[in-house]
Amino acid sequence: MSTFKAALRVVAAHPLYLTIYALVISLMGAFIVLASSASASSEPAEYEPYAADIAIVDRDGSPLSQAFARHMGDLYTLVDVADEPRELQDAIATGRADCVFVVPEGFGDELVRAARAGDELPQIEEAYGVSTQASALSGVEAARFSTLAGSAAALDGGAGLEEVAAMALSAAAERADVEVHAAPSSGGLAADSVKLYLQFGSYAITSSVIVCVGLVFSAMSRPELERRLGAGPQSPAARDAAVFASCLVLTLAVCGLSSLVGAVALRDYIAALPTSHVALAFVANFAFGLVPLSIAYLCTSFGAREEVLNAVGNIFGMVMSFLGGAWIPLSFMGSGVAAAAHFAPTFWTNQAIAAVLDAEALTPAVMGSYFTSVGITLLFAVAIAAVGLSVARGRRA
Repeated sequence: MSTFKAALRVVAAHPLYLTIYALVISLMGAFIVLASSASASSEPAEYEPYAADIAIVDRDGSPLSQAFARHMGDLYTLVDVADEPRELQDAIATGRADCVFVVPEGFGDELVRAARAGDELPQIEEAYGVSTQASALSGVEAARFSTLAGSAAALDGGAGLEEVAAMALSAAAERADVEVHAAPSSGGLAADSVKLYLQFGSYAITSSVIVCVGLVFSAMSRPELERRLGAGPQSPAARDAAVFASCLVLTLAVCGLSSLVGAVALRDYIAALPTSHVALAFVANFAFGLVPLSIAYLCTSFGAREEVLNAVGNIFGMVMSFLGGAWIPLSFMGSGVAAAAHFAPTFWTNQAIAAVLDAEALTPAVMGSYFTSVGITLLFAVAIAAVGLSVARGRRA
């Protein structure tokens, strides 16, 4: 049996890796993109404030506590609950009230005194129910009212509780106008869907190539196997070339599988784009596949085995896809993360993909940007492979 076929038989003996890393992760990326695209294509709904059912127990009875109850009642649905421990616990436990607020006795006078003395303001007691989101939002609104009342009392030192309550109600009633707008898209929904899939595909390609190709390099570099192959008629150079060729074929097969899943799942979006633009975008992803190939070679040059390759594949897959903007757009990240992303090959691959998918025509400027980004990606692969080659020669010596 030739060395080329023997190397491929190593991968064939581990079909679960190809299934999970290459196929399942690619399918997961397709499902995420389809769900995201379906959500983006729907019309934006009108803004509606979050609703909550709340209960207020006023043990103070001051104008300020009454103003608090009136303000909260305008925003949320008030639920009548008796001021008894068992009733309060039952309202929370059964979900009859999302949040219960208890205004302690003397709250109004204590708030005015603390505000004018510069002390910490007293807090309205609250108990959260089963809906933590509704409870938290109503709790924030209660804290907002207390802060506004304290500010009013501090600004007007001669105002009584009635005046402070009126000023707090007036300030709390001020609201910002909210409108829902669809996020602008540079290349349209079809282009954005394909870009998102290819960005997420970098995770599947990285993890599967590092693990599967690494297994081939690791198996074929075992001392006992090298001694057996060395006794044959094939020269070491020809043997290494055959192993590398099998790994290159495997890498292209993984990239092809990822591309096939994307082409089938996103066929409607791909049909809406120029064929040449889509082809160049997928070619960029094939070029990126050489990076995890070189990482696998570097890892096995250090003697990494199956467990280490799995760890490295998953970690590098997550990190590189993250720095490529697959999980969170780089525009949402800080300047430090955005700068660090320039040192990740996924950033340049995605730059090349975006250049052709967002362009209306393949102008010289667009192609220049595309080939520059792809070229930088290939340089990453060459640099990592060169380090791996140096390490391998040092270990053999």
